[in-house]
Parts: sequence; C-alpha cells; structure tokens
Amino acid sequence: MSQSLQEWSEDNQARRRVLEFLTLDIQNSPQWIEDLLDKITALETQTLPAWQRTGNAFHLSLSPEQAAIEDLGDEDSETQSLPLNEFKQAVILWQQQTQSDP
Repeated sequence: MSQSLQEWSEDNQARRRVLEFLTLDIQNSPQWIEDLLDKITALETQTLPAWQRTGNAFHLSLSPEQAAIEDLGDEDSETQSLPLNEFKQAVILWQQQTQSDP
C-alpha cells in the first residue's frame, strides 16, 4: 500500500473521523494498534460478535460488518460508520506510518 492515510481520508467524512480516532485515541502505541488488529481479525473470523472501545475523544463500535465512531466531545456530531474492511485498511496504514516515523 503506497497510499498515505491523509490521501485515504480526503473528501470523506467517515474516513476523516477514523483518522482523528487513530490520532487522538490510538496514537503511536504499537500495543493499541495490535490489539485493534487482533479484534478486527476476531470479528472477521466470527470468534468475536462485536467489540467496543471508549478512548480519549471517541467511542468505537466494531461489528463484522462495520466500524462506527462517535465523537465524545461533540454531542451534535453524527456517528460516522464505514465497512470493517475499510477501517482495517486505515489501521494497517496507521501502523505502517507509526513504524516509519522517527
């Protein structure tokens, strides 16, 4: 994947929300990134029916079909959703970016 996360999230509100979630709640933590990828794999293999995580700024709800992210700081903001495979793509791009940043 040669696409950057910034390019991936351009012109798409749900994808921008994913980038904000990764930046503010997952940050540069390899452990949190791996945990997120483990949960996605468990959802894909149907060993986990659903999963949720509340972080610093967002609440994430994962199901085998989608990822939904609620902004905890903005009550008027709509929950943003996208297919689980797109969310996984973003997490992988985030992992690559954090591993390559000094």
